[in-house]
Amino acid sequence: MEWVDVTGTGTVYSLTVNQQRWLPDLEVLFAVVLVDLDDHPGVRIVGRLRGIAPEDATIGMKVRAGTEPGPDGTSIPSFEAVTR
Repeated sequence: MEWVDVTGTGTVYSLTVNQQRWLPDLEVLFAVVLVDLDDHPGVRIVGRLRGIAPEDATIGMKVRAGTEPGPDGTSIPSFEAVTR
């Protein structure tokens, strides 16, 4: 195993909508998605979906990989909806 930068696009494989605040500054509702990465066949990553309302998230939608600040200066995966 090795660390790699994950960039580019992917497709939502599965999703859920989080209604529980598990970090003090975390706004709820938000969608958590499991994404098949286009440039990394066989790799799926979990992250928060940004850029659309949680109720508009769908399985099969295209997303762009990114990160957002996490606790204690960490960087956590997140995805932005790709709009046409």
